[in-house]
Amino acid sequence: MKVDYDPEAKSILFEFGEFRYAEPGDYTEELAGGTCLVWLHDDRPECIQLLSADDDIARLDEAAERFDLDAEGLRAGARAALAAPDREIRIEVGKNLAEAEEEEAAQAA
Repeated sequence: MKVDYDPEAKSILFEFGEFRYAEPGDYTEELAGGTCLVWLHDDRPECIQLLSADDDIARLDEAAERFDLDAEGLRAGARAALAAPDREIRIEVGKNLAEAEEEEAAQAA
């Protein structure tokens, strides 16, 4: 995922793929009182914009829950972007290692 914090707009933009132009059927959902915008393609998030990002990144949790995204990964990306404004941050978030070990143990049993 790519993450960028614009300090003038106080906005964090998360992108989950390569840029593409909008297509028919794409739509936007407003969450967290309109401060978290999620652009969707084929009912999957393409990007998220968090407004007033310097106030509270926990509002990303609503998007994570609604669209089955990794809330910890989103918050980590937001913290990295806030720490390095006006820079594109690229993050690859893997599986939660503790959960992966539990899954392997359950499958082995």
